[in-house]
Amino acid sequence: MSAEGERSGPGRRAVLRWAWRLFRREWRQQLLLLALVTLAVAAAVAGASMAVNAASATGSKFGEGGAMTSLDATHPEAARAGLAAAKQQFGEVEVIAHTAVPVAGSAELLDVRAQDPDGIYGHGMLALREGHYPDQAAEVALTTDAADLLSAGIGDVVDLGGVKRTVVGRVENPRDLSDEFALIAPGDDIRADSWSVLLDLDSRRGPSAAGAGGGTGGPSFGIMTGGTDKAAVVASVLVATTLAMALVCLIAAAGFIVVAQRRQRQLGLLAAIGATDRHLRLVMLANGAIVGFAAALVGGALGVLGWMAAAPAVETAAGHRIDRFDLPWALITECMALAVVMATAAAWWPARAVARLPVMAALSRRPARPSSVHRSLALALVLVALGVGGIAAANPTGDHVRPLVLIAGVVAVVVGVVLASPAAIRALAAPAGRLPLAPRLALRDLVRYQARAAAALAAITLGLGISVAVVVVAKANEFRSDEGNLSARELIIRVGDSRNAADPSLSQAAVDRLDAAAARVAAAAGDPAILTLDVAMNPSAGSDANVQEPVGVARAMNSHSFRGLGLPYVATPQLLRYYGIDPATVDDGTELLTSLGRDVLLLDQKVRPDVANGGSGVQRVDLSSYTSGPRALVTEGALDRHGWVRARAGWLLESSTPLSAAQVRAARTAAGNAGLTIEARSTQDGLTTLRTVATAVGALLALAIVAMTIGLIRGEAAGDLRTLTATGATGHTRRTLTASTAGALALLGVVQGTVGAYLALLAGYHADLASLARPPVAQLLVLAIGLPVV
Repeated sequence: MSAEGERSGPGRRAVLRWAWRLFRREWRQQLLLLALVTLAVAAAVAGASMAVNAASATGSKFGEGGAMTSLDATHPEAARAGLAAAKQQFGEVEVIAHTAVPVAGSAELLDVRAQDPDGIYGHGMLALREGHYPDQAAEVALTTDAADLLSAGIGDVVDLGGVKRTVVGRVENPRDLSDEFALIAPGDDIRADSWSVLLDLDSRRGPSAAGAGGGTGGPSFGIMTGGTDKAAVVASVLVATTLAMALVCLIAAAGFIVVAQRRQRQLGLLAAIGATDRHLRLVMLANGAIVGFAAALVGGALGVLGWMAAAPAVETAAGHRIDRFDLPWALITECMALAVVMATAAAWWPARAVARLPVMAALSRRPARPSSVHRSLALALVLVALGVGGIAAANPTGDHVRPLVLIAGVVAVVVGVVLASPAAIRALAAPAGRLPLAPRLALRDLVRYQARAAAALAAITLGLGISVAVVVVAKANEFRSDEGNLSARELIIRVGDSRNAADPSLSQAAVDRLDAAAARVAAAAGDPAILTLDVAMNPSAGSDANVQEPVGVARAMNSHSFRGLGLPYVATPQLLRYYGIDPATVDDGTELLTSLGRDVLLLDQKVRPDVANGGSGVQRVDLSSYTSGPRALVTEGALDRHGWVRARAGWLLESSTPLSAAQVRAARTAAGNAGLTIEARSTQDGLTTLRTVATAVGALLALAIVAMTIGLIRGEAAGDLRTLTATGATGHTRRTLTASTAGALALLGVVQGTVGAYLALLAGYHADLASLARPPVAQLLVLAIGLPVV
């Protein structure tokens, strides 16, 4: 072909037609490669659909307007004033009335909800599954869980708060299937405990900020907003899909190298009749694009079908209804486009290598001389160093993460470790001379076909590196004995969903009854020591605020926002004595005793200290190291100074020995019978499962890559195996040859993947290296020893 032909369209079209005919004739030889990319696309499409649709549904609690305020309907005048203020500020609103009624034989309270099924904002929060909506005062519709709780079906009569009602329908909140309630007709004459006022922030009429009365002197109300996390999920899925496709690209590169070697003589003939390097590259790139396009179409269809089959299970797990055809089509298109791009990219390096072969070497099908690894190794070290520095600078375990820097650092480490693969393959030549015949031939064969082996090793390294990183992070996030919500010897009893919870107006007799119930729970758990936990309340908040909450402790994030750190308990003499604090050592002006640091604040609905005064009145002491234990105590002086009162919130139980599962179950049963709730130490079974799954997936992925690579290598080396057989090699020798190739690749992949993962994790946890001091030995040994042996 002439230079004019190279630049002309007819020359390129002729090469593309030849590439297409070659693919049609040899597609069976590329079936493994096609299946690999097809399955990757199918998994990406199905996984993307599941992840996006499993994200929390929009408006599950906040309606179509995306915002809600809650009004305390037990103070009707204040509630009506708050509703009037909301209408004045936001225009049209929708009110849903709630009443919590006891259920005979159960410690649970059932939410009786008066709601209009056709409400302007709340219509998407109701769906009729059977019967009809209640439209009369004596009618009610139940969710499935509520019907099971009341043991009632359509046509039965139930007693809800002393009112007899006939069940006329089965309903649900399609955006939150765990929402359990009884629906009555809107306007039903029922004494409500609270009103959920749905509104739209975009229709705000005044300049007042959400969450306050705007300084107008009117009632204050907190605005809660809701949305969907689908945007973040889409971004995460796209990043994960890109990484997965990059892994597939590395695996496919080994396959395309085999394809290029198989076509080496044909490409040599094409070069002999005048084809340029550009034409030879175009043949291989066209082959990659064809494989990617075919895999994208077939894999996309299989992925959609897989989503349809898995949708019911996803719907149950996600807890909301999912439209089967509500697919992330843009994301699916991106996944399919990535398949074409990655398959073409996987064919680029083999295309470049084969185009550089001399014509005579191509015609003789001699493998190209392995290229020098010094430059790639130096570049790999530079990239790994830059990546480790970037991950450390991103501060992923801190409060202020720099996501773009983190992503750049991770990508640099991954690319650096992958670029080290040719050098690792070349290093196999050193021990080969001291090994028996079959292992020696296997290692030298890997070095001889360095490009193909390096691509396979890079894929194994990336897959195992991800697996090792997940396993180590899961282990690092497991609680030590002095971490977690509670110790194994502790239980916290909380005043449950009762309307008397944390109520400062309770009579002493009612508080004594609660204490007696807590004592019965403690007896069921083996009579551990019991400490009373009180919280501070602002008694004046209920008169002009619609939600009365205990005083909280928070840390200022900036001049406008706070991060809640839980509830401080009242520093009773019993608690001070328990933690070894001498009351004489508490300064007169101290309001808060805490182990959280001096940069914390006391916040209630009336008192919001200035951020600059965060350290005043705060004294550092040693308290509980557990997140649910007492980590902050409000002093008696703070209660007197602010006019706060104490309210019973719970009890801390501590045994001299770790509590058994039977003791926890007995305590939970006793607490349920008394209308209380129990919190015990979290077991973190999910992290153990995650470690096991990550190890299994990484091992299976590595085995699949090794199996495919060995199949390609041995398929191309069939002639060499026949020569070995003719010279007297036994079946054992041939099997040892294959096993040595597989074991060498697996062992190198484990070493590179583990080193790369730990370099990235050490950079990420540089401020907390103690978290990595407990390596997941069992899982690492399975990968390091078990995988090469298998």
